Amino acid sequence: MRTVFPDFDHALLDDPEFKEDSVREVIITPILSRLGYTPSGSDRVIRSKTLAHPFIYAGTRQVPITLIPDYTLLSEGRVVCVLDAKRPSEDILSRKHVQQAYSYAIHPEIKCVHFALCNGRQLVVFDVDNAKPLLVVGYDEFEARWTDVERFLAPRFLRFPALRKFAPDLGLAFSRLGLAKHAKIVFQGMQLNLFARVSDELMTASANSLFAEKDHCVSIDFHPRFLDPMLAGLPTSLAAQFRNALSRAPFQAAAEMVIEFDAELALGDEVDNGTEQFIPLVVRKVLASRFNHSPDCPPAADIPRGVFRLRSAYSIGNSTTTGGY
Repeated sequence: MRTVFPDFDHALLDDPEFKEDSVREVIITPILSRLGYTPSGSDRVIRSKTLAHPFIYAGTRQVPITLIPDYTLLSEGRVVCVLDAKRPSEDILSRKHVQQAYSYAIHPEIKCVHFALCNGRQLVVFDVDNAKPLLVVGYDEFEARWTDVERFLAPRFLRFPALRKFAPDLGLAFSRLGLAKHAKIVFQGMQLNLFARVSDELMTASANSLFAEKDHCVSIDFHPRFLDPMLAGLPTSLAAQFRNALSRAPFQAAAEMVIEFDAELALGDEVDNGTEQFIPLVVRKVLASRFNHSPDCPPAADIPRGVFRLRSAYSIGNSTTTGGY
């Protein structure tokens, strides 16, 4: 994986000659470039954007804008964040600096939700509705916490902040590690959640997995011929109900961690649906499937109405209930 600051000696942050212009050139420019911002295009940067009316009103009083942030970030034609550079000796969490950036972000000619400051030693991101920062990252954390930087400054997350609630994608994490598309990935004991029929040639299922001490979301794509092996661990009647649910609208069925399987998988193609990016794991071989009738997690609260739920189709030790076991 490429580094954010190749060949940079971080000891320069202690050099009194390393000032704002150096922070902009050496620290901020590589960050914005890696996040996908360019001088033109749909995700772009405007340097030192001036205001036609450099003041805001507090009641009837004009409050002058004393700061013009170094970077105004736009995505799809809309300002999504302003970012200001400071020299390493300045405290970017000081009330003065935060207040200046805030006043610019809420200006009627800007009106963005997010603003950020960076002094080389730290990068902080705020939203205009909260006093506490959304993100504080130190220089020595940029590589380890790059996913966090993306979640708060990448264009798609600034356009759609609700995406931050989603767990990071495991396929993207594997790809960033340099895993080749043809590499064999073996999972054991993966508990599946929502299944969906995409087409006659493609089905997909979701799962969660712990990776690098963090929960990740997994999208698992597979040909319909793998459905029967994936359901093989279920009692016959439950497998039939689940299979039937996927054959009719809304062509979804919730396994709710009841289906547990082992499989060989590989990285699929990256998908960008406009609000999120992910890389599915593609099933190459189902090794085993089990009926996990008592998952150690509560029933999911986000299953769409009308979707068949496997946990509702059986009860343990009650033969009078559908599929009782």
